[in-house]
Amino acid sequence: MRRVIVALCVGMLTGSAVAHHAMEYIEMESYSTARRGESVLHLHYDYMVDDADNPDFDHWEFTPGVSYGVTDRLMLDIHTHFAGFGIDHVVEEQRATYEPNGPSPFMEAVAGSLQYRLVEDWLVDIAVAATLEVPFSRAETLLGSEDIVVAGMLIIGKDLGEHSNITLNLGYEEEGDEHETSWALGVKAPISADPHGIAAGVEIMGNFENAGDNWSILPGVYMPIGSPNITLKTGLEFGKADGADALRANVTMMYRF
Repeated sequence: MRRVIVALCVGMLTGSAVAHHAMEYIEMESYSTARRGESVLHLHYDYMVDDADNPDFDHWEFTPGVSYGVTDRLMLDIHTHFAGFGIDHVVEEQRATYEPNGPSPFMEAVAGSLQYRLVEDWLVDIAVAATLEVPFSRAETLLGSEDIVVAGMLIIGKDLGEHSNITLNLGYEEEGDEHETSWALGVKAPISADPHGIAAGVEIMGNFENAGDNWSILPGVYMPIGSPNITLKTGLEFGKADGADALRANVTMMYRF
């Protein structure tokens, strides 16, 4: 998929099968998982500008999903993508049919992932995650998304004081004959008097193959809404995607039960 090639752990702007089940950050994976028997309903809306000089590359995505704690260390996540794409995302042989505004929104793909927390309370916390994303037929026809995306990630985290955290992601993604290695570094800390209240953070992401042309910075705010088990996260991401100036706006709601 072009979205996947251009946008795993480097974020929508820098190349990936996006970490929509991230528990702490907006884009990055974190060490945290749902505990045994706990579920997390998560809803995401993203508006993406893949090329600031070409509005026909804009697209948006609504992503509902649910994560479940199989054990206290193993979490299963399933989510799907409902998306709308500008005309320049459409393959050339289909483009004339949908000009000038592109096709109506459609179900693009379904994804499943497993995350396992390997090491806890050492110098750092270490977890691994694996993701499989399968495109639907309309994405194959209109976007040329014919290949299944397979991705893996190493997650290294460290809590700093009360509810502050620093996390590193190292990822690998494969789609057909193409592959990518990526990195992301995130820091977050409370900004209110209540350490369980509003927090702010920043996520910096990139890949190793074309570092200068694919990178992004995502400042974000994370806040409880009404009760500790409901969290609203939002942020604005900016950087480069295949050398073009790119932007992304995100709003995420998470409900743990």
